[in-house]
Amino acid sequence: MRFRCIAVVPALAVGILVSAGWSAAPAGAATGPNTFEGSCKLTGEFKFDEPLGNTPRYTTFTDTAVGSCSGTLNGVPGDSIPVVNDVSGSATLSCLAGQTSTADTLTFERRLKIHIFVDAAFGLTQAVGHFRGAVSGDGAVEVNFLPYFDQSTQAACQAGTLSSARYDLVAHTVTPLVG
Repeated sequence: MRFRCIAVVPALAVGILVSAGWSAAPAGAATGPNTFEGSCKLTGEFKFDEPLGNTPRYTTFTDTAVGSCSGTLNGVPGDSIPVVNDVSGSATLSCLAGQTSTADTLTFERRLKIHIFVDAAFGLTQAVGHFRGAVSGDGAVEVNFLPYFDQSTQAACQAGTLSSARYDLVAHTVTPLVG
């Protein structure tokens, strides 16, 4: 009888510590969907499945943007957190204007993923959009093509042969992303 009592006490102590939040997982490790709140700066290049010109057309596109974010990732504050954004989207778009919808995967520190959805409106060399986490949260994004827009880009637009477009973006969460 005494053996059972001694064995139950350590098991009970471990159960209490685990339920109080003491575990082998490192601080900031997500046990559910990952979360992020803050701002990001990225550079990328849209690759259009159908080349663009001055007449609006439906197209799909992909993109991989790289950069960094500052804010709180899974409850841990950080500056210059490396991030990659893998994008798959569709659009009614021309070189002059358009509207896009995308499904993105943000990968922080090469391992922590957050799925988001983005809707954006484009006008010439700028775009503005809204993003939302797959579970919750949202924010705003500004896309700037101007630093990469030159005579060859303009000529490709006029010829209807623009197959890719480089850009910089800045994004800010309004409420924490969960996804």
